Amino acid sequence: MATDTSDALTEQQVNTLRQALNTTMVRFDPAREKHYLAYAYRRARLLIHQSVYLLTGIYLLVVVPVMVLMRSEEMALWRNFGVYPIALALLALWASTRISWLKLQAVAVMYLALGLSISGTLLGAIYLDGHFAGQIAAFETIYLLIIGFSILRLPPRQTLTTCLVALAVSLIGALLLQVALPLLAMMLYFVIPLIICTVNGYILEVGARRNFANHLLLDNESNQLRLWREQVERDTFRQQQLNHFMEKIAGNLTPAELLQKVLGYLVDQIGAKAGAAYVLEDGNLIQHARWGLNAQAASRQQLKTDESLLGAALQQKIPLQQHAVPEGYLDLEVGEGKRQPGAVLLWPLHQGEQPLGIVEVAGSQSFEETDLALLNELHRPLAFALQSAQRREAFLQRMQEKQSKSG
Repeated sequence: MATDTSDALTEQQVNTLRQALNTTMVRFDPAREKHYLAYAYRRARLLIHQSVYLLTGIYLLVVVPVMVLMRSEEMALWRNFGVYPIALALLALWASTRISWLKLQAVAVMYLALGLSISGTLLGAIYLDGHFAGQIAAFETIYLLIIGFSILRLPPRQTLTTCLVALAVSLIGALLLQVALPLLAMMLYFVIPLIICTVNGYILEVGARRNFANHLLLDNESNQLRLWREQVERDTFRQQQLNHFMEKIAGNLTPAELLQKVLGYLVDQIGAKAGAAYVLEDGNLIQHARWGLNAQAASRQQLKTDESLLGAALQQKIPLQQHAVPEGYLDLEVGEGKRQPGAVLLWPLHQGEQPLGIVEVAGSQSFEETDLALLNELHRPLAFALQSAQRREAFLQRMQEKQSKSG
């Protein structure tokens, strides 16, 4: 059973549905009620689409023998009430399930077809009361009630309304034709069958509503399990990324070696095509590592923090994505020549309030939110590793200077 569960259920809606399942008639909130009616009509359209030829066959099985074997004035009148309206209704049903521009009006066509058919057969039963043709029209009325309430299983309230409107149309027609109403006969072939079919329709409606509610709950549980599984998979993948990154930056690396490994990691993990890493030294950004840079970008060995795009980005503490960059800035080397990047990602590095440097990478297309989230998680270990590498390098330089002086 296909249900419309385009939006997830809230905890309150789940509790409301569970409580409703303990009642006789499952009631939904307005939004879910709309979904249920759409589901019921979709099911009816599917049944009509699959069975319209069968209904036509049954119609012909009843009509053709009677028209062939019975030839009288009453039978000619019966055709006007019990044959042609039903034929028109069947044609409308066939068209509403197969002609594209009529599919949107299929619900209205279903009720119009049912109302037209019942109006014709009921008026025929009243007008031809006391004749064999009137008995056939009365039987047809009962068949139509069964089809509407039990076979197509249209929502009983709307179907009952359609039948009562058809009754009103038939009574008005009888008054215009100045025909006496056979009240007892109408009780037998319309009122009592209508009551029985209505009760049966509501019984079927209870089952359908319960099934719909159960499927909503099952679909919601399945969606929750799927979301949890996807979250676990994302967390596992993210942990693997973090572990891989920690392996990359492990060891006694120099700042240049560390940043070169970081660029290689970004190329591997977020699809970067080119990039460079700069360290802040004496108020200037000094290029310490690069990957796939064109000649123009590779020549930017030293930048002033107050005159460059990188300097402005360094003042921020979160990764920034730029889509509009100057021509020639981090152009990507491709087979047919150079091409401007789809996006440039600027990743400032800070340890507390102290700026350390910045990493910039270019990609052929925009970077995703998950890429930015990954950089946020990698920021702390990288900043710590870079600061440690700088201190280690400074310490080694001091040791070398002392050794050279002592030598």
